[in-house]
Amino acid sequence: NVLGFDPYKVLTFRDTDIRRQVALEKAKAANVDEALNDPKKASIYYKYLDSSQVPMASYIGNDGKKVIGIEDEIPFSQYRTEEHRAKVVEDILNKWQDLSHNSKFHAIFATSSIPEAIEYYRVFKAQTPNLKVTCLFDPNISNEDGDYIEYRGMKPALFKEAGLVEIITDYNAMFEQDFSIPSHAAFKKDISFRLAHKEQYKWIDRFPEKQLNLLIVVDQMLTGFDSKWVNTLYMDKMLEYENIIQAFSRTNRLFGPDKPFGTIRYYRKPHTMEKNIEAAVKLYSGDKPIGLFVEKLGYNIKKMNDVYQEITDLFASAGVPNFEKLPEEPSEKAKFASLYRDFNAFLEAAKVQGFTWEEYTYTDESTGQVITVAPDFSETDYLILAQRYKELSMSV
Repeated sequence: NVLGFDPYKVLTFRDTDIRRQVALEKAKAANVDEALNDPKKASIYYKYLDSSQVPMASYIGNDGKKVIGIEDEIPFSQYRTEEHRAKVVEDILNKWQDLSHNSKFHAIFATSSIPEAIEYYRVFKAQTPNLKVTCLFDPNISNEDGDYIEYRGMKPALFKEAGLVEIITDYNAMFEQDFSIPSHAAFKKDISFRLAHKEQYKWIDRFPEKQLNLLIVVDQMLTGFDSKWVNTLYMDKMLEYENIIQAFSRTNRLFGPDKPFGTIRYYRKPHTMEKNIEAAVKLYSGDKPIGLFVEKLGYNIKKMNDVYQEITDLFASAGVPNFEKLPEEPSEKAKFASLYRDFNAFLEAAKVQGFTWEEYTYTDESTGQVITVAPDFSETDYLILAQRYKELSMSV
């Protein structure tokens, strides 16, 4: 009774750049010239450039020992840079219209700390004032939070309080509310109902101006919260085991053909997160294939081509060229109806994944082979078939 997941690792830094920086640090060299002009440093430098010696993500070897990966050597500060944040925001905004179906669905963005959540909120606010964004985190004020001591030159309590006041004030103005820090619990409940289209917001889908597009969180709402109107989770934080499955599951409640699966895009130490996801699925499924993840775009295009060929053969055997009209026999009409529904299901999934009626090149993760696949039909062919399908109801 739930949908599958469609996860994507998104690199905000190129692997080659990350490798080179780690290699230089391990070789204790200021630049490549210095590393290569010293045989000892060159040996270390080339070791870290070689993926067969040092993988991007760590793993447990056959001897039971952990093999350290490149991402284990990346300092936390690497992902607290404006460069990283800019790439994450750029990816979210580039994908927004397609994944949200033009803001019909809502998304959750999980960040790694309260100061980072506030920073991201301010970036979205500055770049996309028309996107309705808010932020939710523990409102308790404390100077003991080591995650953001002297953050941006401010004491942690002051930075957090300033962020809370800004976020709640903006929310009040956006949705004509009157919340404050003391009424934060009511603020959270209002967000929850608004995202879930419940209680006073039961018919909010009719009023786009009252809908919340993106909720930025740290830990809250990643467990226990359910809304069929949430279809995407963006993640700039590290999770493991059941926490991964719990967070992903915010996206997989059944809705209809517009929501074929829940989409997840993750940015922080993406190769390590990929391994974490594999480990979580293995634990969750008892190491048995359970169809937790949906097929990718290349597969869906191939399946569309297969079904399209079946439809073509059906019309040809019925003596109807170029889909000019419906076949005459009721059994042929019934077969076309079934095939078209299958075809359209693959197409809806492909559209969410970025289908554009052109050829698509991807790398098969199991073999490493680069594969190019293209639709065997045009958009005009599809529109003709859609018209024939509509005519079925008039031919009964």
